[in-house]
Amino acid sequence: MRRLWMAALMALATVGAVAQVKVEQVNYRGWARTLKLSNGLVEVYVTTDVGPRIIDFRPVGGNNIFHVRADEVGKAGEKEFKLRGGWRPWLAPEVYHITWFPDNVPCKVERLRGGGLRVYGPREPNSGIQKIVEVRLYPDKPCVRVTMRLRNVWRRPVTYAAWSLPVMKPGGRAIVPLDVGNLAAFADIRRIVLWSYANPTDPRFSFFNRLIVVDQAKVPPREKVVGTYRVSATVTNQRHNDEAKIGTDTKQGWVAYYHPKDRVLFVKRFPVNPKGVYPDGGCTVEVYSCQEFIEVECLSHFVTIRPGSEFVFPMEFWLFKNVDDVGDTEDVVLQRLQPYLKQTRPVAFARD
Repeated sequence: MRRLWMAALMALATVGAVAQVKVEQVNYRGWARTLKLSNGLVEVYVTTDVGPRIIDFRPVGGNNIFHVRADEVGKAGEKEFKLRGGWRPWLAPEVYHITWFPDNVPCKVERLRGGGLRVYGPREPNSGIQKIVEVRLYPDKPCVRVTMRLRNVWRRPVTYAAWSLPVMKPGGRAIVPLDVGNLAAFADIRRIVLWSYANPTDPRFSFFNRLIVVDQAKVPPREKVVGTYRVSATVTNQRHNDEAKIGTDTKQGWVAYYHPKDRVLFVKRFPVNPKGVYPDGGCTVEVYSCQEFIEVECLSHFVTIRPGSEFVFPMEFWLFKNVDDVGDTEDVVLQRLQPYLKQTRPVAFARD
């Protein structure tokens, strides 16, 4: 009898906790079918007029930590890919006609138990993939669980890596862990990967022994084109002097972004396969920065997906407010980050 009574209490507590997550349809700057999830701590805005995307993630009463392009928000139906902003799911390696597939059409949405959402993107004829994103807001934490599902809709196997791209508002610092291995080993290496347009002496970069910090506030003004390249038969792109990208092979499963004006700390947790083969020379984390914004990206290992099957890449986005400045030196940054990292938790791949 006592066990039944305790089970009933636990069930009531669970129902009460779930009820704290509120889901409502709102008009987000012209996207009338946007779904807003809130738990009294943070708010998450998921677009369904285009996407799938998380266009806004903020503390209640605070500002969006993501960057949104004012001239692209609220629009839909364009033939070419639009950056727009927010968080988006992508495919690696970066191939223009596959990776840059336009996500400009309405998405199917399924409501999940407990206040979650499952958003279905279009079937992509170039990649053979349908991107499906699940969004679940924890009732009592400033955290949203985001699960990317890459579903093979072709009749043959395909091989990709999941690529997670949050576009962060400018003015903050990306913080990337840099692993330190066995100092006595002959060949225990760690990789720092520089894209061809990244200068390691650029003042935005601070390379420490256990961290890499990329300060978007130190990005120079956009003043000139430094390169032009053709990405398709009809599309030519330009590279400008303010752009830079770096990556590393950290196995720690996190990357952070601190915005000093808003005093907000964003922490992304994700799984790492230590035996997996990763894109771009082994990168698990990549940071692209320019004058307009900065991206704190993470990737999965390459996987071959059979027809009709899915690859699942789970992540957790944490958002802490009223955070004092994290500092500029390695010891200070690590010391001030530690209490917040302890509140998060490692994210693992789901078992088959």
